[in-house]
Amino acid sequence: MKKIELPSSLGSLHVPNCPPQAALALFVDHWRTQKQPVGLVIGESLPDAENKCEDIAALYEGFYPGCKVDFHTFDKQVSPDNPDAFEKACDRLTLLSALRSVDLSNTEATPILVATTMDALLGSCPMLQDCEDSQITLTSGKDYSYPQFCQDLIDKLDYSSEVVCEEPGQFAIRGGLIDVYPVNADFPVRLDFFGDTIEEIRKFDPTTQRTSETIPEIKISSINNEAFAERDGEFFTYLTFPVLWFFDEPENLLRMHPLAFHETGNKATEKANFSLAWKREAGHLDSFLSSSEIDAGAGIFDSSKKINLAVTPIIPDLDLSTINRELDFSDRTQEMNQRKCIQYSKKCIAGGFRLYVSIGADAEKKRITELLQEESVSPKDYTFLTVGLHRGFSIHRKGAGEAFFNTLLEDEDAGLAVVTSREILGRERSRRPMRTRKARVQRKEVDHALDFAELVDGDILVHLQHGICRFCSLGKIEQDGKTEEAISVEFADGILLHIPLQESHLLSRYVGLKKAKPKLAKLGGKAWARTREAAEMAAIDLAADLLRLQASRDSERGYSFSPDDKWQKEFEDSFPYSETPDQLRSIIEVKQDMESEKPMDRLVCGDVGYGKTEVAMRAAFKAMMDGKQVALLAPTTILCQQHMESFSSRMSDFPVVVEMLSRFRTPAQQKKTLAGLATGSVDMVIGTHRMFSDGLQFKDLGLLIIDEEQRFGVDHKEKLKRLQANVDVLTLSATPIPRTLYFAMVGARSFSTIETAPINRRPIRTEVVRRSDDVLKKAIGLELRRGGQVFYLHNRVKTIHSVSRKLQALIPSLRIAVGHGQMAESELEQVMVDFISGKYDLLLCTTIIESGLDIPNCNTIIIEEADKFGLSQLYQLRGRVGRFTKQAYAYLLVNPSLPIKDKAKKRLSALRSTSSMGAGFKIALRDLELRGAGNLLGSEQSGHIAGVGFEMYCKLLRESVSRLKGDEIALRPNATIRLDFLHTDESFEGEEVSTTMASCLPESYINESRLRIDFYRKIASILEIIEVRELREELQDRFGPIPEATQALFLEVEIKCLAQEAGFDQVATNGQELLCRYVRRSSNEGVRYVRKVGKLPILVEKQPLLKLKEIIRFLKLHLHGNS
Repeated sequence: MKKIELPSSLGSLHVPNCPPQAALALFVDHWRTQKQPVGLVIGESLPDAENKCEDIAALYEGFYPGCKVDFHTFDKQVSPDNPDAFEKACDRLTLLSALRSVDLSNTEATPILVATTMDALLGSCPMLQDCEDSQITLTSGKDYSYPQFCQDLIDKLDYSSEVVCEEPGQFAIRGGLIDVYPVNADFPVRLDFFGDTIEEIRKFDPTTQRTSETIPEIKISSINNEAFAERDGEFFTYLTFPVLWFFDEPENLLRMHPLAFHETGNKATEKANFSLAWKREAGHLDSFLSSSEIDAGAGIFDSSKKINLAVTPIIPDLDLSTINRELDFSDRTQEMNQRKCIQYSKKCIAGGFRLYVSIGADAEKKRITELLQEESVSPKDYTFLTVGLHRGFSIHRKGAGEAFFNTLLEDEDAGLAVVTSREILGRERSRRPMRTRKARVQRKEVDHALDFAELVDGDILVHLQHGICRFCSLGKIEQDGKTEEAISVEFADGILLHIPLQESHLLSRYVGLKKAKPKLAKLGGKAWARTREAAEMAAIDLAADLLRLQASRDSERGYSFSPDDKWQKEFEDSFPYSETPDQLRSIIEVKQDMESEKPMDRLVCGDVGYGKTEVAMRAAFKAMMDGKQVALLAPTTILCQQHMESFSSRMSDFPVVVEMLSRFRTPAQQKKTLAGLATGSVDMVIGTHRMFSDGLQFKDLGLLIIDEEQRFGVDHKEKLKRLQANVDVLTLSATPIPRTLYFAMVGARSFSTIETAPINRRPIRTEVVRRSDDVLKKAIGLELRRGGQVFYLHNRVKTIHSVSRKLQALIPSLRIAVGHGQMAESELEQVMVDFISGKYDLLLCTTIIESGLDIPNCNTIIIEEADKFGLSQLYQLRGRVGRFTKQAYAYLLVNPSLPIKDKAKKRLSALRSTSSMGAGFKIALRDLELRGAGNLLGSEQSGHIAGVGFEMYCKLLRESVSRLKGDEIALRPNATIRLDFLHTDESFEGEEVSTTMASCLPESYINESRLRIDFYRKIASILEIIEVRELREELQDRFGPIPEATQALFLEVEIKCLAQEAGFDQVATNGQELLCRYVRRSSNEGVRYVRKVGKLPILVEKQPLLKLKEIIRFLKLHLHGNS
């Protein structure tokens, strides 16, 4: 076999002895100079190439403000049974579509940057012609047969028809509007057809379903991969334009992929190799660039031009020993490095160098600005690059006329230097995402409204007017020769009630105190009215109690912490990541509570890995800076150990003492810690249930932090709070227990939610499968092939070693560690340390991993007998993976030979359906529903909750709290609108058709009943006119021009809002008479209507829509006249 080499006629260059970051800057400069439309970066692995491309994109956009890069990845094809197969196929199609759209005549086009590997380039790829033939291109203003397009979406493109288009490969049709999410695009589009003409193409948000910008054209690729013929190396045929290729360490690539860089000379047996790059038609226009950190071989660049540039690490003698391990900011060496970096930066500026400072987080920017200002360096003298580079470098002035770094070094005598926040601050590198990812649905709002798509026959509901009932069906019923959609529910004695969709807001889900199903209400009986009235009175009493409790808390005087000082700011600036908006808001709310005179009692509810610990860390530091002590309560010894390490590491540069109370400490150590807490020499203690021991005394406790709150009983927490009166309490949880959730919901506790996912976080893929050897081999093998580790949860200590032997027999090369709570402290600690350090591939364990463990390399969890766990517990366990940037997998195994109970099915289904990030709060609400609310409020309230259901009781209580607080909108009467010229039958025909009309959401406008129900419920919850306008805009955006029946419905809702504002409890019409009835303030007061000159107002208009607008004008004049 013969090694291939780059032809001498090609523009190829090898740069040895070049620092890696400088090589990327060289690529950026070369790319900008050569102006190739596509840059291809070949890495040793896809993550390696992706990291390089992230930096290239950031350097490009930083060096050339206003310029953007279209960044893609191209991975090798994976097998269909891989959980990521569809997502990877979408990424490949997106790039192939972008490459086919390259227009060489458009010099202003955004350049395309591709991160790939040699395996992907030479592997199988769809034939170019097949891709062209299977793609549909739609242009605004052009014709495309509407019926044909609807058919093509199914037959040609293999897309699925859905009620709502939310994911790639889906479409939804609503009259002349068609929503499509192309698999080759990063966003869904809304196509507005008028006949066969495409009037408009708009992008839309898959979460809100609202449109944003208009685009001129969209290309839609097929998802039917089986229809494509494929060939190895076919990717090169898509490159019909000049390309800039970049190889880092080409000698390594040659060793890793020998077949890719060798040819046999026999065309009949020749496999695809890299020579296809220059053998294609446009190959002679390509440029090839490579670099190596030392001059130790150039791979296929052996015969290429070599040049040594005056490019070096920014400080050659910089001691990076502290940077290459876990950093200790107090380390003397790091302080010296910081001084060297800053002095070198000053020297560069004085020497006329152009200085860039690489940062990966806003906090770093703030801190570095302060450090440089202390050394009299003005912000005008340097520019920030928003990318967390690993190492800095300097480029000295151009020499010997070499045409390199021309675009960066405009001045012949100048140089360029890039210094990184990592070198200045000694922190771990923090990255920012540069690649555009597909728009995904983010269920951010905490909404537990009834979802009719989830209901099954037999579910228990509550009807506001009639009581507890059983859901039967949602569908069409025949009545008086007409077909009408309705929700059918069953009451006592088997009586069915068909509820029109317009009244769906009267239904809510029943959540009682226990799992047992309640007794159905008797339709038409008085018992429900009495039950509801008693519950309303009890809710008012409880609301008053809660407000008294709130008032007493407000009147209590606790310790008011000082505003942030310089050390607090320095501590916060050392956080190496970008805070999410929700995280920042929670931090601000906690600080405001601490600086207030009243004692803090705040619950921070955020998903696993969303940054709750950082909120707690800043609160703890603030307390200690004021001389107060802090106690952190965690449920497990291992979590305590992890908190101990993270808190100690972050606070090591400051004069604070952090200790731990757990079984990982000897009795002597624990005794010393207890003495230190009593004397005040220990500032913070992190502990488990051992903190409840009688010998615990604090000198001056100021803050109690409770992590994983759902694992502690109320008695435990109250006992700790009693140690010091009026202590500030901060509670952290992803899935709060019902009592905490309940009090937060009704406003009895301060409540913060962190619902924004950290940068680059991906939702965990969850599969519920029956246990089998094939499933285990696939799951474990997939993780091991990408160099990761696995949690395997088996919750029985007796049989855990038997499972270990079976796994070892199944996969002989698997390195298995066993850990459970009955092991000796030192033995368990050693197992965890060894697993974290990578000595084992799989940790076979019990639920000891449930609370708070962070192991970045462990991104697959397998849970045996998942149907035996509670929903919140499953959610916590699943949250042990997926806390970093890798795609994580959770396999919930069930016993193949045993049936699954109904409740367990619902739990597993709920967990699988809430794979979106930030779902912890939603899980807690669903768990509350599945297992009952329990005795939340004591026996005196429990009967009322059982009678009307938890959700309705919460609604009554919230309303009572709002009214007692004096909320103006809550105090308004609930008005009834009865207009005799409106009806709800959209198919109504008769003599009065010109003087009456339907007021509804017609099926012809929104044909899916679930969507109509959603909008009817939204309409029923409207309290102010501005909400009417917002909902009207949403409907028009999503479903097109609003029909007259829906216009009438919105005008009717406006009348209701105005009537309630005016103090009317009813607005009705009797022919042309308008009856606006005042609310009765007492039982002795008679019925009063609005009169003009002693007479009822008379409407002039006859046409229904005009009549509605006349009523609105009258109510506005009435309000204006009373103001």
